[in-house]
Amino acid sequence: MQAVITQVQRFSTGDGPGIRSTVFFKGCNLACPWCHNPETQSPRPEIDCRGRQWGEAIDLERLMERLQEDRAFYEASGGGVTLSGGEPLLQADFCAALAEGCRSQGISVAVDTAGDVPFAAFEPLLPLVQLFYVDLKGPDQAAYDRVGGSLDRVLNNMARLAARRAPLVARIPIIPGHNDAPEDAERMAALLRASGVERVNLLPFHRMGSSKYQLLGRSYPYQAATPPEKSKMLALLAPFARAGLEAALDG
Repeated sequence: MQAVITQVQRFSTGDGPGIRSTVFFKGCNLACPWCHNPETQSPRPEIDCRGRQWGEAIDLERLMERLQEDRAFYEASGGGVTLSGGEPLLQADFCAALAEGCRSQGISVAVDTAGDVPFAAFEPLLPLVQLFYVDLKGPDQAAYDRVGGSLDRVLNNMARLAARRAPLVARIPIIPGHNDAPEDAERMAALLRASGVERVNLLPFHRMGSSKYQLLGRSYPYQAATPPEKSKMLALLAPFARAGLEAALDG
C-alpha cells in the first residue's frame, strides 16, 4: 500500500496537541485561492523552479519507520501524528492503515481535513483517531462555489461525526473579503451549532505560503491581502461564544 505525500514535517506544534509529525498528503479536491500549501493541490508530483520535487510515493512500512523516529517526543509532550494535506481523505484507505499502525504503536493520530468527501472516508478512522479537525470555509454555498466545494456535504459530515461523539474541532480560516465580516461569523456560528459541533478554532489568514506560488510558477491571488488584526479576530470569536460554542483563536 502506497500514498503520495509532499513531506513529513517533524516537530510541528500547530497541528494538534503536543509535538507532532505532520504528514502532508498530495492532492486536493478544492481550489482555495488562499491555500498556503499549493504544492499539495495537484495529486501528481511536481518540480519547482529550483528543481525540488514535490511529491513522493511512499509505502506504509517506510512511513511508519519515519514516524516512529520521534516517538519519544510524542510521549513526552502528549503529541502524535497528524494527517494533513492537501486532502488526506482522498487517500482514505492508506490513512486508515496508517492510523491503525500508529494505534498499534501507541501513537495518537489527528486528521486535518476540509471535510468535503463522502462520509465513508471517515468511517474506518472513527475508532482510530483521537482528534478530527474539519474546516468550515464560509457561511453559505456561494462561499463554497469559490473553492469548488459543497457546504451541505461538509456540514452533514460534521453532524454525523458529532452524532458519533467523535472528537471534533471545526476550523475556520478567516480570509479577507471571503468570510471575515461580522455577519459571516454569525451565520457560521449558527451552522455549527445546528450541526452539533461544540468546539471551533478561528485561524487568521497569513501569506507565509506565498513564496511557494512563485516557485511553482503560479500567481498568488492574495499577495496584497492583509492579515487580520488580533482585535478583529477576537471580535469574530464573540458570535461563536454567544452560540454556546467553545471558541478560540489558533495559529
